[in-house]
Amino acid sequence: MNETRITVHGNVTAAPVERTSRNGNVFTTFRVASTPRRRTADGTYVDLDTNFFSVISWNALAANTAVALQKGQPVIVEGNLTIKTYVTSDGQSRTDAEIEAQHIGHDLIFGRSSFERLSRAAALGVDRNADPAVRHAMAETNGVSIAADLHRPANVDANGEAFDGPVEGGGAGPVQPFGDPDTDAYSVEDPAA
Repeated sequence: MNETRITVHGNVTAAPVERTSRNGNVFTTFRVASTPRRRTADGTYVDLDTNFFSVISWNALAANTAVALQKGQPVIVEGNLTIKTYVTSDGQSRTDAEIEAQHIGHDLIFGRSSFERLSRAAALGVDRNADPAVRHAMAETNGVSIAADLHRPANVDANGEAFDGPVEGGGAGPVQPFGDPDTDAYSVEDPAA
């Protein structure tokens, strides 16, 4: 299938809107205004006509877009371009350029942005362990100081060393490899004993 790939630099014209499709997929829509500039013979720059593009993104990209972008921010959008024709409620025929985005990001020539890595499940809100409140509660339950790095597993010390528990002379011991209970000999200990 022949697709027209496009990269657009512009500004978000309205806050992105996140919705869910009939089959349960998350999608986000917003519009981008892109105004090309040209240098004239005398060295000055002039703005040409502004082009408007409707942008749609799906799933994790959609969820991240809805949280990360705001009206007026400069963005770069890359994806497949489709020209859609429709009739308005008053009978007028309209044409719209729509980009099904594969990549969306802030245009850093105009400012700074920060990045937070999330799993797809966390971006879509189905990974409860990504919720800071849940991580905080897990840290309290596991006896880890609240001031400790909540991204670090409970069995890893501040130096990045994994441990199973205390060793002779104090401190934590190295992680012991676990065997396969289906093939290795083992005994079950009564926790009440």
